[in-house]
Amino acid sequence: MKGKGRSLPEASTDIPHSALRIPHLLAGVLLLALLPPLASAQQPDSVPKDTTTLAPVVVTGVRLPTVRELARGLAGRTATLDAQDLDARGVRTLADALEQLPGVTTSDELGATAEMDVSLRGFQVSPVIGVPQGVTVYVDGVRANEPDAHEVNFDLLPLEDVERVEVVYGPSVLLGRNALGAAVNLVTRRGASPAAREVEASAGSWGRYELKARAGARHGVWDYYVGARYEGEGGWREDTRSRIGTLFAKLGLLTGTWDATLSYSGADNKIFQAGSLPESVAAVNPRRNFTGGDYFAPQAHLVILNAQRLLGHTQLAINAFGRSLSSEQFNANFVGEDSRQQNTTRMGGGAVQLSGKVPLGARELHWLAGADADYEHVAVHIFAVPGGGSPDSLTESVRTNQVNVGAFAGVNLEVVPRLTATAAARYDWIRVPFEDLIDASQNGLHIFRRLSPRAGLTWNGGGGHELFASVSRGFRAPAIVELACADPQAACPLPFALGPDPALKPVVATTYELGWHVRAPGRFDASADVYRTDVRDDIFFIASTVTGGYFQNIGATRRSGVELALQWQGPAGVRAYTNYGYTRATFETTATLATTRDTAGETVRPGDELPMVPRHRVNAGLAVPILRHQGKETGVALAAAVDARYVGRQWLRGDEENVTRRLSDYTIADLSLTLTWRDFELRGAVRNLFDRRVYTFGTFAENPTAPGSPVQRWLTPAPPRHVQISLSTDF
Repeated sequence: MKGKGRSLPEASTDIPHSALRIPHLLAGVLLLALLPPLASAQQPDSVPKDTTTLAPVVVTGVRLPTVRELARGLAGRTATLDAQDLDARGVRTLADALEQLPGVTTSDELGATAEMDVSLRGFQVSPVIGVPQGVTVYVDGVRANEPDAHEVNFDLLPLEDVERVEVVYGPSVLLGRNALGAAVNLVTRRGASPAAREVEASAGSWGRYELKARAGARHGVWDYYVGARYEGEGGWREDTRSRIGTLFAKLGLLTGTWDATLSYSGADNKIFQAGSLPESVAAVNPRRNFTGGDYFAPQAHLVILNAQRLLGHTQLAINAFGRSLSSEQFNANFVGEDSRQQNTTRMGGGAVQLSGKVPLGARELHWLAGADADYEHVAVHIFAVPGGGSPDSLTESVRTNQVNVGAFAGVNLEVVPRLTATAAARYDWIRVPFEDLIDASQNGLHIFRRLSPRAGLTWNGGGGHELFASVSRGFRAPAIVELACADPQAACPLPFALGPDPALKPVVATTYELGWHVRAPGRFDASADVYRTDVRDDIFFIASTVTGGYFQNIGATRRSGVELALQWQGPAGVRAYTNYGYTRATFETTATLATTRDTAGETVRPGDELPMVPRHRVNAGLAVPILRHQGKETGVALAAAVDARYVGRQWLRGDEENVTRRLSDYTIADLSLTLTWRDFELRGAVRNLFDRRVYTFGTFAENPTAPGSPVQRWLTPAPPRHVQISLSTDF
């Protein structure tokens, strides 16, 4: 049995074929990429320089991504990863991209490289239901966390078509609700001048291949961008094949009064999952799939309208979106019957924001205010799959029509020369009804409301130095799956048995930060940050039996740490970076938790560490040009880059009281070589260069293949050394 429960959409057992599954669609995009460039009347938008080592004290994301500059001075650590940086490292998912930042760790509970878990400052963001989600992800200002359990399906995000990834650390007052550790906003590309067209083909270990194409241009007041990707892989473990198909398109309008974009992103994927293995099995045959046949098959569509214009001295920004997701999850289990989940999600909503400045004596007060609202329909169906030709039986059928309304405002003022004070607040009202379509007596309703404030000071010391201090508070309302599975006396069998259990309290997080940043353009960029986040009523999934459990509030937890980052650019194009993150995530209250390790449960005490959060993490990299163009466009250039990361020891999930052996620490290095000639680029990458045996996730579960079915350590192995070669060209 693998704990991979997931709420999924109302789709037929055979996920319907869509255009995204047909390679002809990619061929059409390739044809578009070969078309002559359209005439352009304007210069291209500037692309931010690589700021991987992060930490400017300027918030780069607000509720609407088109007005980034209006939140300047909202003190706090931020990070920006631009498209050039993402492309250079060949990242496949958002989890890969975030792993470049200090204090970020990835793990693989599902045994699928496209569905990794991410730990950021001790908060999780994951595609797995049951993980306490503490990071919110946005695409162009639209929330990507699923409404059923706040999980994020990384395989659905249009990372290939992203111009930059913005990370705002700590509770996000302006971006929206449910961000405790950080908010991540993906800002997608748009067409520019001169026209850009690129195609890329790649192949690698375990039968992996990928085709990508994108094209964009600006013609007068109009611009367009379109990108497509199709990936197939046999998988390095047994029965872990996958296919991922994505399509993204954006139409933009830029006039003297309006700046507007209308975008569409879609995905049609099927990913088989291997999960974890008993430690004894993983040591002998890490390629084994203990319960072959598990898969996740989503089909998603997202349409976003973003627009802004100047009204006198006030700027208006609006946002509207619609999203649908239909998916199916199949779980093969050694213990109990197999299960199938089908889920339908339909969402729609929007936001409006006003911003400007007003004179205040000899100074100017910068302000912004706005409101957002959305409607979320989720239908969940769970089937028992007896096998042997017997029909599936419906065990759960529930739905919810959730309504979320929020209002936010912020101001900043330079109180004395070089010292800026900021304040912001957000109010949320969330209505979560629960409707059981099998047993109406189980129906219920939950309403949550809360005000979340933020305040800070920023000092510009000159010479590129900045200091900031801030305090912020945020909250996360329980998700529908958590609310429906919270009764210790009625543990939910995995995936979940849903009902109106005792109400959970919302999670409240208060973060205190102090940071420093210095930048010498073209030479180096350095930062240091110290933080502490006190969390009240954290929500954990408690495994009370091998195949079941429930959600429970924990009185108090804490995440505290230090983040250091340095990036250096030397002569002749040499670049180096290093990051260090120290994270201590602990329980701050005594609590008795259910665990599969001990039928009597376990007692956690203040100071016990949260599982799957390493204390230490270091990553570093060096890029060196070997051959240079020497000023000739037709010349050959060759560059080499090596990246390495160290991840410290971690407690296994299910050992919250910290009494068993921890997951071993590990170091992994990657190497890449890039050869460019004219408009062609040939890139080779070797991941896990030294072929280290690494386990990135651990838990406890019953091993039904061993005598007596003992509860043992289960680990997920990371891929061994593997290679990928890609060839791309611009037209």
